[in-house]
Amino acid sequence: MKITHITIDNLVGIESVDVALPTSVAVFAGQNGVGKSSIREAVRAALLGMPERVVKKKDLAQLVHGEEKRGSVVLGLDGGQASFTAPNGKQELVHGLTQITWDKQMRALPYCLDPAAFARSTSDERRNLLFAITGASSEPKDIIAAMRARKLTDAVIKAITPMIDAGFQGMAKRVEECRRDATASWKAITGETYGHVKAEAWAAPVGVPVDEAAITKLQVLVDNLQHRIANGHTELGAAEQKLKAWLQAEEQHGADEKLAARAADLAVKLQQDQADLARWDEQVQQLEQRAGTGPRVGLVHDLARAVAWLLNASGVSVPDEHVGALEVYEAEYGELDAQADPEAATQLPEARKARDLMQRAVANDQRDIEAAKAASARLQQPVERGSQTDVDRIRDFLRAAETELAQATASLNSRLAEQQAAARATERTEKAAAAHREVQDWQAAVDALSPGGIPADVLGKCLGPLNLALAGICRMLNFPRVEIIGNDISIHAYGRPYALLSGSEHWRVDAQIALALAELSGLRLVALDQFDILDLQGRADCITGLDRLAEAGKIETALVFGTFKKLPNFASFPCVVGHWVEGGRITETTAVAEMAA
Repeated sequence: MKITHITIDNLVGIESVDVALPTSVAVFAGQNGVGKSSIREAVRAALLGMPERVVKKKDLAQLVHGEEKRGSVVLGLDGGQASFTAPNGKQELVHGLTQITWDKQMRALPYCLDPAAFARSTSDERRNLLFAITGASSEPKDIIAAMRARKLTDAVIKAITPMIDAGFQGMAKRVEECRRDATASWKAITGETYGHVKAEAWAAPVGVPVDEAAITKLQVLVDNLQHRIANGHTELGAAEQKLKAWLQAEEQHGADEKLAARAADLAVKLQQDQADLARWDEQVQQLEQRAGTGPRVGLVHDLARAVAWLLNASGVSVPDEHVGALEVYEAEYGELDAQADPEAATQLPEARKARDLMQRAVANDQRDIEAAKAASARLQQPVERGSQTDVDRIRDFLRAAETELAQATASLNSRLAEQQAAARATERTEKAAAAHREVQDWQAAVDALSPGGIPADVLGKCLGPLNLALAGICRMLNFPRVEIIGNDISIHAYGRPYALLSGSEHWRVDAQIALALAELSGLRLVALDQFDILDLQGRADCITGLDRLAEAGKIETALVFGTFKKLPNFASFPCVVGHWVEGGRITETTAVAEMAA
């Protein structure tokens, strides 16, 4: 990734920086506290988003320089642009790369902008990074083949296969969860804590022998009692219904006699009310037509419209009697095209009210007549006398039978529980054995996907390219050789583990790893802060090596930051330019004479 221009305004310790990067290596020098690291952090914010100095978005206002209200950084990229603003925290990045290419570079970017991050990361983080940038994580078919070679079962492989895209860490997490689930399943079956030795020979305890004859006898008794109780409930229902019907008939008899006697009077009233309803209904229809609210439909209205048309048609002679017929029509219904008759409209609401009243009266008459008929029918139907004694007798029988049934059922259930316990013992033993086999299958998968298993085989494919890149960088920089070794991806240099190295040795190691990651990922971008930790010879070796790497095309942008007394001389390095930072600004850019202490 080639950075061609850096513009920073009022961000962290920078007041204003607007600098082009014509070469691949740019050294930002200055005394302490002038804003060198602020430039590096601004670049990081533009490329990655959240700056290092704050952890919460609400604190982004603290990044704005001085009393200003807004700070920003814009990076010109070869083929794109990156920017970040505070305090809103908005970051934008346009890179012009394919998504696959950018995904690989993006994985390496945090480590190339902060070289010490690789040493701080866990083994899993390092492994996932190397798999991503070297492409050494193998195709799914290769991983499946490796699992088959380790004799994992088809069921386990089928369950793992959808997780291949999540990488070995995702697969390992999945199989560990499955192993725990299988262990929990064994514990749920047995009620004991799982142990592989115990599980090999585990068997459920067998219950006492079951008396099958006693179970059969009890089952017959229970069935018989249930049948008798069912018949008793049917008999009780019939006796209760008979008693209830008789009591209701006795209570209703007097009222039915009175109601039946009114039948003739009700029929007469219905005829009168129906006649009144017909008169009011006809009057409402006429008023609606005259008032313009009722539809003028029917033969009489059709003929009236025909006559009106003939009278208005040119060249048609209409006899006088037909003209008089239209006048008679309009006298009764109003003018043919009239919109409303005010007098009819005034009378219409009362007429409707009277009609509705008669409709309700007719409905009530019909209801009362039906009630009178029903009362007469009931009087003619004799009701059999019910008996409270019969009801009480059946209830006593049912209470005794249900008590006996409860006792027999309890005895039967106890015997059946013993029978079922004996049957479950064998079933539990078989299920426990199956769960144990499942635990073993998943344990084999856990072992296969552990760092020392298949990932170790794949890791060997990516450690080779990484160490090869480190060897080339070591020769370019004249730094001690760095090696990444083992399943834990440990860092070694100077013949010692990383943890035992000094501060300047850490810097050399971190820088070489960042350069190697930048090369392998295709990012070709690094940011090296605290360059001044090196002695004079170390600085000269580093600048020389960076210049060579740039000429060889292995880096496109290297941003170097260090504390100096004055701007060094980079005239002999065609790929290096120096910038002097003072008071939050670039005050001098040069590539002259000789490098100063």
